[in-house]
Amino acid sequence: MTSAKTLTGSITRSVAVGGRAMAEALLDLALPSTCAACDEPWGPVCPACDRDLRAGLFDRPRRSMPDPVPIHLPPVASRGPYAGVLRQLVSAYKDDGRRDLRPVLAGLLTESLTVAASGRPVVVVPMPSSREAIRRRGDDPVRDLVSAAAAHMPGSPPVLPVLRPRRRLADQSTLGRRERAANLSGAYAVRGGGAAELQGRMVVLVDDVVTTGATLAEAARVVRAKGGLVVGAATLAATQRRARGGRA
Repeated sequence: MTSAKTLTGSITRSVAVGGRAMAEALLDLALPSTCAACDEPWGPVCPACDRDLRAGLFDRPRRSMPDPVPIHLPPVASRGPYAGVLRQLVSAYKDDGRRDLRPVLAGLLTESLTVAASGRPVVVVPMPSSREAIRRRGDDPVRDLVSAAAAHMPGSPPVLPVLRPRRRLADQSTLGRRERAANLSGAYAVRGGGAAELQGRMVVLVDDVVTTGATLAEAARVVRAKGGLVVGAATLAATQRRARGGRA
């Protein structure tokens, strides 16, 4: 049987640990973090890297269609090429836990979303993360980013996270164009009740990066099959292919 003294000591230690965690969280808020691109003690993006980021963007969100264009792929608006500082920030945000980058990236994604929506009364459907990725990261950074971006759009269109993976997918980054398409065929489904939310509504799909377009094309096919009218897609970045027929 646990003694009162032991129980009191355990509670005291728990409070102390919780107090330290809270203090560290408050310190993180009070002090600037390092730059996610260059590690200089100015965060989340230092002035020099912010200048490089802005210089590397397209002058405005532009249509970024892969070559060849997959069947079912809607027009895609991207804010910049997937290179340089933008690539570093996307990677740091998703895979290195740099969630303090969300306001920076959400501002850029809002611009792409606004162009893709083109003034129409749309709903926004984010691409789903795999269950494995959510467990590894502890959250769903792409969906959270999409929600933040949509909240700053004119009219703040609703975000409907209705897509779900049907099966485990191979790592897309290791696959070529045809392999990606085969990997994604039949990979997504609409969650229960999601079809009613999509029926007859204009939809903009959103992802962080477009490469071959296979992911967005498969998502568009599934949404259209459930009655959604996919009018466009938006991404932060577009991979620039080096040569026709090369891997992308």
